[in-house]
Amino acid sequence: MEQIKTAIEAFVKAGDNRDTAILENILHARFQNIQDGYFDENGIFVFSKSDYIELIRTKKFGGSPRSIAYNSIEQTGNIATVQVKLESQNLIFHSLIVCVHDNRNWKIINNIPTIEVKYNTN
Repeated sequence: MEQIKTAIEAFVKAGDNRDTAILENILHARFQNIQDGYFDENGIFVFSKSDYIELIRTKKFGGSPRSIAYNSIEQTGNIATVQVKLESQNLIFHSLIVCVHDNRNWKIINNIPTIEVKYNTN
């Protein structure tokens, strides 16, 4: 389980720091980010590994430090599903992250976030 958490934390921190080199390494070749909505657009959006890294590189995604709270980690063989809550200053992500054990390393193959905007109460 610790190796799975290490992979999740590398994935999250790479996004927070916009570190595309780490993302290249931690994301599985068949990675997909699947989300309902994209900023002000409605609908289901599916981003490949290269799409996702480009969104990070062009600063459309990432750049804000997030805390990680693990809700659950389930591992069956070489697949693990992880429910996390990621919280930044402005957003909360409730994410289902799927990891696969590939070539002796855990890699992120799916990220399915539900994104909630924090509203300032001042």
